[in-house]
Amino acid sequence: MIMSSSDNHNTLKNKKRLFLSLFSSILLVTAIVSIVAGVTSSKNSTESNNDHQVAHTILKSSCSSTLYPHLCFSALSAVPDATSKIKSKKDVIDLSLNRTMSATQHSYFKIQKLNSTRRSFTERENTALHDCLVMLNETLDQLSKAYQELQDYPSFKKSISVHADDLKILLSAAMTNQETCLDGFSHEKADKKVRELFIDEEMHVYHMSSIALAMIKNVTDTDMSKEQSLSSGRKLEEENGTEWPEWLSAGDRRLLQATTVTPNVVVAADGSGNYRTVSEAVAAAPERSSSRYIIRIKAGVYRENVDVPRSKTNIMFMGDGRTTTIITASRNVVDGSTTFNSATVGESSLYNSIGLCFPNISSVITSSI
Repeated sequence: MIMSSSDNHNTLKNKKRLFLSLFSSILLVTAIVSIVAGVTSSKNSTESNNDHQVAHTILKSSCSSTLYPHLCFSALSAVPDATSKIKSKKDVIDLSLNRTMSATQHSYFKIQKLNSTRRSFTERENTALHDCLVMLNETLDQLSKAYQELQDYPSFKKSISVHADDLKILLSAAMTNQETCLDGFSHEKADKKVRELFIDEEMHVYHMSSIALAMIKNVTDTDMSKEQSLSSGRKLEEENGTEWPEWLSAGDRRLLQATTVTPNVVVAADGSGNYRTVSEAVAAAPERSSSRYIIRIKAGVYRENVDVPRSKTNIMFMGDGRTTTIITASRNVVDGSTTFNSATVGESSLYNSIGLCFPNISSVITSSI
């Protein structure tokens, strides 16, 4: 069939209208999509800004409770994606512990490098460097334990005050380790020159540990206050007329109150026991014991340095009397020993064996410094 020119014109006109209609629809859909995307983007941007402001406020508030607020804020705000990680003050403590562990590792590697060179250092200085490595390793363990403890906080397994005590003991131990490390280089002028090589790193670990400790205290004190508990972190409970720290278990209270206790081993200088020295008894004790391992120390003066390794947990020393069972150290700085190695029972050992008890022992932590 042959179409007229008029029909051709109408067909072209209809196609043009259809094209324009489709094009207008596409433009309309595109505009709607753009508007929706813009609104969504604006909403997300607003929410992101709000999250940032909330995180900033929480971080500022947490850091304000520390002795080093500027260091706290600058160190934690520099953490990648810090804003998305901070929803509460507990999150800030998590970040703080992680940053402190990183700082501890950095200090460890620097001192390890110094210790491996053994350039012009004296024997005591090399020993002191090794002591620092031991204490930094212990610090990493303490910070890791604190981090795990914080993940369980709060829980039904233990009260807030017990949680607080455990956390504060671990962070206090971490701080003490850095002081003890530096003390090993404070006896001679040459020692102090060696100390200058890594003092900045050690003090940074000390300050970061202090920051975490302060924030932990602030959070736990607030929570304890809400529970109308004591804010000191160590509630004393009265039992049969005797006050006990809340963290001391019922089993340990019975042990300390018992008139007769059956020890696992006996130490006696005269040879009448299982061992002649306390150190021998500690060495023979089981590692990572889940129950108390009681070492009875008979009357006598034991001149020895008792080192309790981290693996020897739940050890309990019992003497025959405060004035009859005496342990005293023999190492001293004058003879070339370091501060860390001169104590009878090292502080770090005490912290690593939390719950270590010394009833009826006189002068158990003494030395000849």
